[in-house]
Amino acid sequence: MKMPSRLALAACATVLANVLSSAHAGTLDDVKKRGEMVVGMEVAYVPYEFFKDGQIIGYDVDIANRFADKLGVKAKFVDTEWNGIVPALIARKFDTILSGMTITKERAEKLSFSMPYAEATNVIMIRASDASIKSAEDIAGKRVGAQISSAGDKVAKEFQEALKAKGKPGYSDYKLYDHYPEAYLDLSNNRIDAVVNSLSTLAVVMKEQPGKYRVVSGVQDLKAYFGMAFRKEDGDFVKLVNEQLLEMKSSGELAKLQERWFGSTMETPNEIPATLP
Repeated sequence: MKMPSRLALAACATVLANVLSSAHAGTLDDVKKRGEMVVGMEVAYVPYEFFKDGQIIGYDVDIANRFADKLGVKAKFVDTEWNGIVPALIARKFDTILSGMTITKERAEKLSFSMPYAEATNVIMIRASDASIKSAEDIAGKRVGAQISSAGDKVAKEFQEALKAKGKPGYSDYKLYDHYPEAYLDLSNNRIDAVVNSLSTLAVVMKEQPGKYRVVSGVQDLKAYFGMAFRKEDGDFVKLVNEQLLEMKSSGELAKLQERWFGSTMETPNEIPATLP
């Protein structure tokens, strides 16, 4: 049998490389051509994205609609369980994730992220009437909850190990929830003693139910941030989003959205921090 020449093999390799490149590098072009930007989110994270009167609204939704308008397309939101949202992005079920996703070292190994657009540092929320918890370390021996696969889940587990390393007991019970509102309900009904989640989110929960809860810091020393997530090959999409976020920051548009949804503004860096949680 005659073997193909080196030149022929090189030509085949070039064709294959071009095919693979075109198959994975055109998300932004695809969005423009189809006239639709498909956004993955878990619609259960007030005030980032949630249902109200049958509509999906929130801080992330406003940002997504703004990006879509700039591209001249419509934003389509796909409600997805948090535990499967990253695999769904990688499987091309949607074009991006904009859903209060913390930029973590583990996630950054699989995904690309935009510059931060909100702070995501975790704290502990407890019942306002619970005088037994004055500092973060006081949750040793307590019942603690977080959402499965969330950044709060990771922080809570790491903090428990830190407590044990100091000779303190771990949690008497650690409960994971499909959605954070279920954890808040259990906290209110005295089925758990603390919920670990981002301060920006818990501040809104406390604002909506004044006097019911309070927060305690110290569970996470390293500041964390939310970013928009993309597949690794979609660098052109990340570049465009970063340009738009910088424009929104300089014009004050992002601050206005934060005032609307959180009641205050947040300081965020213009680049992803070198050290990630």
